[in-house]
Amino acid sequence: MKKSTYAFFAALLVLKITLVSFYLFRMELYPAFWSTNAVAAEKKTAAEADTDRPVTIQEDKKVDVKLLLQKQAELKAQEEDLKAIRAEIDSKIEKLTQLRAEIKNDLARKETIDGQKIKHLIKVYSAMKPQNAAEVIGKLDKNFAVELLSQMKGENVGAILSFLDKEKAARIVEGLAE
Repeated sequence: MKKSTYAFFAALLVLKITLVSFYLFRMELYPAFWSTNAVAAEKKTAAEADTDRPVTIQEDKKVDVKLLLQKQAELKAQEEDLKAIRAEIDSKIEKLTQLRAEIKNDLARKETIDGQKIKHLIKVYSAMKPQNAAEVIGKLDKNFAVELLSQMKGENVGAILSFLDKEKAARIVEGLAE
């Protein structure tokens, strides 16, 4: 039984060596292993390696330089694109700043005009008889009436409120108190 076990393991070892050798041959990892003239093949591969190595290094350097130059050109193009985009953004920011200043000026002008109109209306309502002013103010929006009456003299406001409907007068007085 021991002889058969040794024979079995020996056969497995031979089979394994054969399969590994076949695999190496197929992969061409070590061609000198299968060559009839192994020493000549080793010398040939060593000689080829010596002649190939400097050429490969030089070619690698050339390829690296070409790649670096190409990358540098791409980066310059991207940088120019970014500069153009930045200039466009800066011009838009400048336009928006100018537009904002114009809007501020227009708003200030409108507020001035509105203030002048309200002052004019205050003069008009103050010059009117309190009963006539009360009829007109009674038809106005509560907030606008409050704004007008808040800028009038107290005597005129009291006289006008005395001629208003009691509910409307109460709402206006509440608005004046706020």
